[in-house]
Amino acid sequence: MDNTPLVDQQKDAGAQLLERLRSVDFDVTVAVWVLVTNERQWRLYIASADVTRIGLAAAFRVVNIEIGKLNNPWVQNSDVRLIGGSESVAVAAVRNGSERFATNFGGRTLGEVIIDDAYIYPLSGASIHEASC
Repeated sequence: MDNTPLVDQQKDAGAQLLERLRSVDFDVTVAVWVLVTNERQWRLYIASADVTRIGLAAAFRVVNIEIGKLNNPWVQNSDVRLIGGSESVAVAAVRNGSERFATNFGGRTLGEVIIDDAYIYPLSGASIHEASC
């Protein structure tokens, strides 16, 4: 297993992207960097109610615009996996995350995805409420 570490620059760039998305009223239910088993690149999964509300293509347009404005080489359009808030990865990330701190998650699966590692950003109160429903 070639476990590529998630570097601080990626964590920081992801946090900056999440801040930008929230500043334009884009819903971020939960966000998590995931190293999927058999892949050698970290992917930033962003779960959003906007995927359902405005559609996947429109939601990606918003995300891509904000990535462009961010202009940070540590997070690119190809890194992002946009998902709905009810998908298994999102539900598992909310259940394993923390409202106060980022969480390093070392489980073997995150929802239905087999992983080597994951880093869950701090949750909002709304995320925790949605997962408990």
